[in-house]
Amino acid sequence: MKSAVIIKVNDLPLCESFYRDVLQLGQCEMSSSFGSFYSIAPDTGLYLLKTNARFLEHGSSAVCWSFTTPDMEALEHRLLKAGFPLLKEKFHLGCDEYRRGMDPEGNQFFVMEEKKDE
Repeated sequence: MKSAVIIKVNDLPLCESFYRDVLQLGQCEMSSSFGSFYSIAPDTGLYLLKTNARFLEHGSSAVCWSFTTPDMEALEHRLLKAGFPLLKEKFHLGCDEYRRGMDPEGNQFFVMEEKKDE
């Protein structure tokens, strides 16, 4: 692995469940009492790092991550059912249209639907 997104969380089991089941990243490749690692691309991972910080400053966070989904409607349904709906407004980064969501601890992510071959 060459790079990773590191997300600090207080409730590691809750966040593992969210990333595994709701975002469907699958089983983590490495899990311990201090963190969990998911492979999200051939040379990139996502690492949930357990912290005991009483307050995580998500609102001013300079980092978030983005991913694509083959089925935005299905993802929206899973997020809504889990109590973490995507924000309604869409926004553009370059030519791509994204939706914004948050994990159980307020960490932001951006998601866009995979482009269909025409």
